[in-house]
Amino acid sequence: MIRKLAIGASVIALLATPALALQGAPKGQPGQRGPQTRAELQTKIQERFAKMDLNKDGFVTQDEIKAGMDARMKERADKRFAALDTDKSGSISREEFDAGRAKVREGFKAKREQTADAGKPGHRRDPGMRGHHWGGKMRGGPGGGMFATADANKDGKLTLAEMQARPLQWFDSIDTNKDGTISPEERKAAFDKMRQTRMERRGQTPPQQS
Repeated sequence: MIRKLAIGASVIALLATPALALQGAPKGQPGQRGPQTRAELQTKIQERFAKMDLNKDGFVTQDEIKAGMDARMKERADKRFAALDTDKSGSISREEFDAGRAKVREGFKAKREQTADAGKPGHRRDPGMRGHHWGGKMRGGPGGGMFATADANKDGKLTLAEMQARPLQWFDSIDTNKDGTISPEERKAAFDKMRQTRMERRGQTPPQQS
């Protein structure tokens, strides 16, 4: 039998500065997502801040970020274990484990085929978004790098205003016509500019725009 273990889960990216400002619905390529208003972005940050502020004192500390990450990872692990433990015996047999792995592989295969049929490239995390997380392996523990950047007064805790500052700054830079809304065209232009800058830093030639 395979004992019940905490199954690894990827750290959730919270308030990735450029990524959050470039988000919109529905999902798709940068130029295909719907418009996003500044008010919608502020609301999204407020909702995330409320979830991160575990003791509801109006501040978010690194301890709260770590506690929240641990709770989410445990919840995911429990859900994955429950999905594998099909006979609900409290343990996972080799047969259950192999069946679960096969199901995951089938899901990935179906997704790849669907992507190929649609003529779209497979999904990859945009390298330009790496490191813009409140969690992960960073200096100073969970969220250390981004936390320190956002903590403007260096008091070891974040207010809502501090957490909103950089995403809203990014929003304003992307909203080139200053109408309070990021359009699909503005989002695509910002994404293309980020990609071009990244490639130039690597000494690569950006692709020609059609």
